[in-house]
Parts: sequence; structure tokens; C-alpha cells
Amino acid sequence: MWPFKKTNDFIFYPPMPFFIDLRNRLPREKIDKLKVLNVGIGVGNSGLAVQIPYLPFERLDLLDVHKPYLESAKARTWSAKQVNFIDADIRNFGTSIYDLVLMFDVLEHLPKEDSLTVMDKIKCKQVIFIPLENQYRENTFNAESQDHLSLWTEEDFKERGYKTEVLKNFHKEGGEVWDALWALKN
Repeated sequence: MWPFKKTNDFIFYPPMPFFIDLRNRLPREKIDKLKVLNVGIGVGNSGLAVQIPYLPFERLDLLDVHKPYLESAKARTWSAKQVNFIDADIRNFGTSIYDLVLMFDVLEHLPKEDSLTVMDKIKCKQVIFIPLENQYRENTFNAESQDHLSLWTEEDFKERGYKTEVLKNFHKEGGEVWDALWALKN
């Protein structure tokens, strides 16, 4: 059992399917001692994003280039001991102080070469979740940072030493269906 904060001896955590439950994906040992960077917090309503406020990290830095997402995140309650909201671009942000970097639905929003550079500069443990689309999807968020600028394959991650798992037919939107990918490194 993870060391989640308890209230009246009950653990509150949103119900999640096993394959996207972060408790099955993140390091289990000493989670409450980890310094974590969560890149691209977005609107915070995806199945992955809704779990992050419940994780009792030592330090959680939430980074996004879209200020309204950061302002929205400030209104939430977080279980991490220390939470920081950072208006910055991961391409120009240092990651050396972190034990773990989370990038959920982020890399496809950058040019591929920029994403590869970001992945290579991060030396700590990385957990990435990304759609494996065959074509670009329309940005319906009215935020330039939500444009899709690169397409990815499982091989893109395997070539860089990531352990991967493909979730077949994970995304369904507007009659389109495509896979998603977990990628873990270090």
C-alpha cells in the first residue's frame, strides 16, 4: 500500500482503470520523498491529470506555458508537501533537481526535434504518456500550446532506450480511434 495521506482512515483516490492508474506506473518506494516535475498540466481533467493532486510527493512542480492552466491548478487541493506553479517552457527549463519527470500528452505539442532534445536532456526517471496518432488532430482548446506539431511511434521511444507499452484503441474521438503509449526511462 502506498503512503497516501489518510482522512478518518479512508484513502480517497479517484476510481481509475488499471491501465491508467498512476499507482501502477510510478515508483512505489518512498513516493513521499520524490521531487517531481509535471510538464504540461493542461486543463487537468484527463484520467491521468485528475490523479496527480492525490499523490503525496515531497515536492511537485507544475509547469505549463499557458497561464490559465496554471491559475486553474492553483485552485485545486494538492497532497504534495510542496507545490509550485511554473510558467515556463520545458525546452528552456532545467530538470536536474528532480527525481521524476511526468509528461502526459505533451511531446506531440512540440516539434519532434525539440521533443527529442527535451527527452535526452532529462537524466532522471521519466514517465511519458502520448497518443500514437496517424494524423494531426484539430486543436479545440483555443490555446496555441495545444496545437499538435509532431507524430510519434513506439519505435521513437524504443530507439532511445525507453520501456514501452502500447494501449490499443485507447483514444476515441469523432469517429477516429488511435493507440496510446506509456514510455518509461531510467
